Amino acid sequence: MKKIVMLAAGIMLVGSFSVTVLAKTHQHVPQPNQQAVPVFLEVDEDVPADWAKQVRLTSEQAQKIALGVQPGVIKEWKLDRAGTALVYKAEIVQNWKETDVYVDAVTGQAWREHDPARNQQLVKITAEAAQKIALSKVNGSIKKIKLDEDDGQYVYEVEVRTSNRQEAELEISATTGDILSMEWDD
Repeated sequence: MKKIVMLAAGIMLVGSFSVTVLAKTHQHVPQPNQQAVPVFLEVDEDVPADWAKQVRLTSEQAQKIALGVQPGVIKEWKLDRAGTALVYKAEIVQNWKETDVYVDAVTGQAWREHDPARNQQLVKITAEAAQKIALSKVNGSIKKIKLDEDDGQYVYEVEVRTSNRQEAELEISATTGDILSMEWDD
């Protein structure tokens, strides 16, 4: 009788171990470039109303491209403008580090924010040239100039102080030299 109880206990132990191993081998484990949770597309307010006619990549295609550039989990997914282009912007988290990745919604070209290679490719205007452009628009002296990336586009943020102590803030495209915006401080 004791042998039968021991044999039954042994069979149950081996059986439960086999079931556990079998269950673990059939679990779905997301691959590094796979999105485990669904992500909903947010459309930024500055995107034109007819954006669907302009976009050539589906949201799903663009997500695959973004995860190919930066593996992880997409926490935020948005259709936005980058200058004149429409881009998908992904906030991707991997190992508690967040990286912004942009995918051009027409061409599929993708890049990480603050990518030095893209910076060299897009920044055609020097800081000195941006200063001259700003001073041609506002008579004064440069208080501050900073190269910044704004939604995948590089811009110079320039502050100019006039002789009567007014301040103007200009945003100048680092690619074309165009003045994108100008505001006066009160």
